[in-house]
Amino acid sequence: MPGKRFMAVLLAALFLVLGGVVVRAEQGEVEYKVKAAFLLNFARFAAWPESAAAEPRFALCVLGDDPFGPALAGIESKEIGGKAILLRHLASAADGIDQCRLLFVGKSEQGNLGRILSTIAGQPILTVSDIEGFAKAGGVFEFKDRDGRLSFIINNTKAKASGMHISASLLNLAVEVL
Repeated sequence: MPGKRFMAVLLAALFLVLGGVVVRAEQGEVEYKVKAAFLLNFARFAAWPESAAAEPRFALCVLGDDPFGPALAGIESKEIGGKAILLRHLASAADGIDQCRLLFVGKSEQGNLGRILSTIAGQPILTVSDIEGFAKAGGVFEFKDRDGRLSFIINNTKAKASGMHISASLLNLAVEVL
């Protein structure tokens, strides 16, 4: 019967499409688990001025839509420079970005990027994003996909202007240093 054959083909196509969605979702989860690990290492290989170092906890903030999902689960049990990590999710720049030591700017904030970066200019905040052109716009770390491998660009000029020091070993790992 042509009806049964059509249904079988339709079901097979549906499984292929849904299977692809699951694979893409898993790839996204893995991508952001790796990026979460990079965030910790960026923080571990950076130094803040004494004024920022005096704070009791290390505030790691995610601004805008959170692409990490469960990838940041348990991060508050870790430490940066002997300080417990405080994970904060910020809906907007008005939610206290000046209290962050590391600020991940989500892609949902691309239209607000200039305003966000000018608001925190000169403050010892390590900014990170996967927004295209983030480092050239004034962010410190920009994630890049190079031939399917995660890499990053560092705007060391901006880091220095904010009173931060990025370790030479991290600068050597970057695909580009501005």
